[in-house]
Amino acid sequence: MKGRLRKMGLRRRGEAEDSRPAADSPDPPKKKKKKKKVAAAKKAPPASPSAIGGGSEGWQDGDRPPEHESTGPKALREIADEDLEKLLEAHREWIASKSAAGTRAELTKTNLREAYLQGAQLRGADLRETNLQKEELQNADLFLADLRDADMLEAMLQKANLKRAKLKGASLISARLEEADLSEANLEGADMREADLREATLESTCLTRANLRGANMFMVEATGLQMQQAQLQGADLKGANLAEADLQGARLTGAKLQGAELMDTNLKGADLLDVEGLTESQLDEAETDDTTIRPLEFH
Repeated sequence: MKGRLRKMGLRRRGEAEDSRPAADSPDPPKKKKKKKKVAAAKKAPPASPSAIGGGSEGWQDGDRPPEHESTGPKALREIADEDLEKLLEAHREWIASKSAAGTRAELTKTNLREAYLQGAQLRGADLRETNLQKEELQNADLFLADLRDADMLEAMLQKANLKRAKLKGASLISARLEEADLSEANLEGADMREADLREATLESTCLTRANLRGANMFMVEATGLQMQQAQLQGADLKGANLAEADLQGARLTGAKLQGAELMDTNLKGADLLDVEGLTESQLDEAETDDTTIRPLEFH
């Protein structure tokens, strides 16, 4: 089985540990249920044979319907390796035939934690609210994929194609995105604290109100980036190309800006207090106003 999964770009790790849903809402403790039933039995008269089976009280241990292991809007479904393999094969056929054959991958609210999908063909796939924690997606093709509200904690996405992907509200905390292509992707409100974006492409990407505290954005190509009101405290932006980017109202306290390109960058209302490496010539090239909080040494 492992050989076939690797051939298809699939592998499971820690199956016994990680097969549990990521957001279980535990059922009420059984002991409390038993106590309630005993108390009710003492008060109620003995049930007639015709009444048995008429409600939940009549079920025997052997024929009681199974209780769901997870409930609620965040419950995740499990998928067997064989089924995932077939689903991805059908998706590849769907892509190759331009939707004339095969089926689009529908993996909404699915538990894929720590799955192995290096180089997987997932362009246009539906991965909304899916658990992709620590997943190996290096070189994966996620062009136009729907990843809204997906949990991608510590996911490995080096050199992945995320161009025009929908990532609004996604969690990418400590994700590895070195040299990934995120151009024109929508990451509005995404949580990207401590993410590694070194040399990633962020041209015309939407990161409005995104949380990028402590993110490594060394040498990112981010011309036309939309990053209004983003949280960039302590982020590493050394050598980043932020020409014509919109950082209006962004918080850059303590960010590192040595060698960053700020030609026509909108810094109106931005907080630049305690930034490192910023020169007056860099700031002169950017668009600022009276609401821009400048470094103390510039006053």
